[in-house]
Amino acid sequence: MFEALAHAERSRLTLIRALRASSALGRGVLVLIVCLVLSSAAAEAGTSYVDGISDQSLPAWNGSFADSSFASFFRASWTGQIAFARYVVQWDAMAEASNGANADGDYRERFEAWLEDVRSLGLAPVLALTSYNGVHPDAAGKYQRELERLLGQADRLQAPIAYVEAWNEPNNQGNEPAARAAEIADWAQPVCNQRGCRLIAGDFEDTPSLPSYEHAYIGALSFSPGIWGIHPYRSMRSHSDAPVLSFEQALPDHGADSQVWFTEIGAYYCAHGQVLGEAQQAADASYLVDDLIPAIAPTHVFYYGFMAGGNTEVPCAAEPASDSELYRASGEPRAAAGVVFAGPDRALELEASIASGLQPFD
Repeated sequence: MFEALAHAERSRLTLIRALRASSALGRGVLVLIVCLVLSSAAAEAGTSYVDGISDQSLPAWNGSFADSSFASFFRASWTGQIAFARYVVQWDAMAEASNGANADGDYRERFEAWLEDVRSLGLAPVLALTSYNGVHPDAAGKYQRELERLLGQADRLQAPIAYVEAWNEPNNQGNEPAARAAEIADWAQPVCNQRGCRLIAGDFEDTPSLPSYEHAYIGALSFSPGIWGIHPYRSMRSHSDAPVLSFEQALPDHGADSQVWFTEIGAYYCAHGQVLGEAQQAADASYLVDDLIPAIAPTHVFYYGFMAGGNTEVPCAAEPASDSELYRASGEPRAAAGVVFAGPDRALELEASIASGLQPFD
């Protein structure tokens, strides 16, 4: 079954690339390509909506996930749409002591709390590794041992990890040279091969300098990834798919045999201390849902930030602060929440669920 799905996915991707190149082809040639693609397998479409959540604050919603009214609301209203949950973990978190899952604990305890809460929601966990404390892996054995420990703990907590991002946003937050980021991906690949998880390579932010970084990264890799991740913040803010298309065209074989995932994307209410407002946030979210996702046909899309933890909000006045949350600390939805809530009637369903008391205003 998995082989058939993979074949259908490759066929879908090939078809999409062919259609994008239609301006350079004669009509007859294009029709022939489409027929050949569709005859090999039924094309499996990518997601047409946000189907994943990337929210570090999830265990701390309303201070405690177990007692969170927002968690109850999310379970009742969003889990029919959201199938995946993503977490960016300190790569050596398992080296820390643990007194059990704790949303306010150390790196390991917060990771354990996230695993338990995501399992309770029935979501498939996706794990990205990074460094928050400036300590980076400097040897294959050390990184592989820590990745094994993270995956093993997820298994013990009955939340097995099927997908691993070797290093989060290496050209920005993860702060690694391209060659070292590729080397880390090389370190992760044999671990996933042994454990049955799939590796997500790249995980880049679509910055202006990405083309040169991506070229160096690909040149340093020793394997051919089947999944590539990108964080298309620049594309969404500029309302242009050009940065993502440039990334995709630079992939081996222009990405024809690869999946592209939006492993992180969020529409900003405020960015770097500047308040953009609900209208701009909703407009950017609309571009993501109505334009960027249909144009790229990513396999999965993870929205960054549903609600801040601990009944607090991001202090937008602070210079480095950025806020892409869909809900205020009170649980009140921002306009972008209705945009991201997928389907022609989903916004109406969201309003109905709020009116019926699922919305955590109390």
